[in-house]
Amino acid sequence: MSGLNVLVYSGPGVSLNGRAYLLRTLRQFLGHRYAIIPIGADTLRAEPWETKAVLLVMPGGRDMPYMAELNGPVNTRIRAWVASGGRYLGICAGGYYGSARCEFEPGTDKQVVGDRELAFFPGTCMGCAYEGFNYKSEEGARAVEAIVDRSAFGVAESLWRDDPTKIRIHYNGGGYFVPRADDNSTRVLVRYPDDVTNPHDRSHRIKDAAAIVSCAVGRGIAVLSGLHIEYAWDFLAASSYTQPHNRGLVALMRAHDTFRRRLVGAIFLHMGLSPDPSAMADCADPSHSVRAPTVTPVFMAPARATGVAAVASAMYALTAMATHRGEYNIDGVKDMVLQDAEDIHVVTAQTGDRRRVCASYERAVLTPDDVGPVSATDEMPESRLHSMLVLCANDALPDEHETPRFDMRAAIKYMRETRAHTAGSWLMYADTTRSTQTFLERNARLASHLPDGTVHVATMQLNGRGRGRNAWISPVGCLQFTMLIRHTQRKQAPVVMLQYIMSLAIVEAVTSLPGYDALPLRLKWPNDLYALHVPVSDSDDSSGSAPAFAKIGGILVNSSCARGEFTLLFGCGINVANRLPTTSINSVIRDYNDTHATRLATIPVERMLALATAKFEELYRTFLVYGFDPLLKAYYRRWLHSDQIVTLADRDYERAQVVGISATDGQLQVRSLQSPRTVYSLQPDGNSFDMLRGLISRKL
Repeated sequence: MSGLNVLVYSGPGVSLNGRAYLLRTLRQFLGHRYAIIPIGADTLRAEPWETKAVLLVMPGGRDMPYMAELNGPVNTRIRAWVASGGRYLGICAGGYYGSARCEFEPGTDKQVVGDRELAFFPGTCMGCAYEGFNYKSEEGARAVEAIVDRSAFGVAESLWRDDPTKIRIHYNGGGYFVPRADDNSTRVLVRYPDDVTNPHDRSHRIKDAAAIVSCAVGRGIAVLSGLHIEYAWDFLAASSYTQPHNRGLVALMRAHDTFRRRLVGAIFLHMGLSPDPSAMADCADPSHSVRAPTVTPVFMAPARATGVAAVASAMYALTAMATHRGEYNIDGVKDMVLQDAEDIHVVTAQTGDRRRVCASYERAVLTPDDVGPVSATDEMPESRLHSMLVLCANDALPDEHETPRFDMRAAIKYMRETRAHTAGSWLMYADTTRSTQTFLERNARLASHLPDGTVHVATMQLNGRGRGRNAWISPVGCLQFTMLIRHTQRKQAPVVMLQYIMSLAIVEAVTSLPGYDALPLRLKWPNDLYALHVPVSDSDDSSGSAPAFAKIGGILVNSSCARGEFTLLFGCGINVANRLPTTSINSVIRDYNDTHATRLATIPVERMLALATAKFEELYRTFLVYGFDPLLKAYYRRWLHSDQIVTLADRDYERAQVVGISATDGQLQVRSLQSPRTVYSLQPDGNSFDMLRGLISRKL
């Protein structure tokens, strides 16, 4: 399977704590390469999720609500998908739900007994493995000394290093797995110690009870766990564990956290996934913290804008809005806040050899007290978000120690070398942000005072957005930015065409360089970027050796209109220097050099930003005067769909041939093969184009 989406069920019955912990752990281990996407029953029921999914995760909680939402056709789809090569991970309630039968606390007021439809594990999940479970507290929780059978995982022995085979894992309410006598499709990965008791008779101890099992399901795999492998010690509050059997739980889990992380990594490897090696290191890389990563300051500086008066005016406009006195008074810093959807702390960068921002002030603002452990209950109140905007003059730009993964000085140098004025006029950069698109979209007051053409770049997005409800993965080497453009509506320059201009600009920015014209970079309607991909041994689609076009980028455009002027936010994600998960512009350049004996230089992300924004301005100026017609030839030269035969799902799967796009409204024109005189027009924002199947369907 070559999907990139890790789907996390988040419907009724899911424990909010369990979901929060699970999302953080999945992002730590898989977020470098896969999109971690919470979904509900409606998505599983109505959307074609199977084509892009690589893993479906069912968290802890209560499985009866899972049944109410998913029984019937949805479970049938899930099982068929797994059997065709998919992957299912069920934790606690998700483990009960993935078994053929659940027997939970029989004979008590919590009793849940009955058969289950997925039946990945053909036996019974019996629980609780330990008595004392309480839905409303942690009194039944404990740090179980789980016994790991390394030989069952099929991973390199070196992964385990010198780890013990008995490691402490969080337990609260999970079951143990009782196989059928004829079961030959299940292997036990981890067992409980010999203190598990039978819920039908607590005086009866169960030896060698299975805690985590791996089930072969057709060409796919399901791993079910009665243990909370996703729980890290620093998620938990020690004050929640006061019973004799769990008073030292947090300390035990902390001592064994490295071993737990390697177990989690081994499970993902066993399932055929590619976890981040740093998540399994002896000392986890701070940039892959098991906590939700902390946002960093947004540095803002003039990039193409050089006039002293214009620069001073823009900075004054932003500082003048920060009229609210903040609560932080650290090292003499004047804490002024622009109150928008977020509290934006606006500061002027310090000059000289010092940091641009006082370190203690940055920590106080961007690492507030509420970043600590989620409470012991499932109540998770949302607090107001904080961010920091650091205004930098040309002599106060951050250095490589403050922005180690993006060189702002080099980016501004490249900006000024390219011929443009508006697009990329000011550069905003944050190493880590929630989403460049969301930051500018939500904070409308801030956006209204930003200079036209301001571009916001980030190395890591915690909640990167794609088209529709898609997420965008943020591996290092991916150029991710949002550019603000103010566009006055003109008859010859309809706003709907601007997404095509941006996607064309990105491709032309590279292929217009001397010697780069033949690079196989293409456009997929309406707003995706593709490149010819030669699979490598550790890529997610390495099963086939033939080169094929793969997605390397996408465009998301949001707009608002007031007094005849559109404010457009162009969200762009471009694989520039990251070879995985598919391919990238620089990988294509290297492949081209290998096959054509050329020596084309790869493109730094900082230069790619300058090239793309400058090319957009060039095409945009043509568009404002002449419309999209002069750009059609270049667009068709780069797109993937000339004369393509497609299937229209919303017209009874009628077959049609692509004719082109309308230069006035951007609609895709397709001619019916059944009735050649009939031409259908398909809206770019209302339809989804599945390239692999040639299927166009209405976007849900």
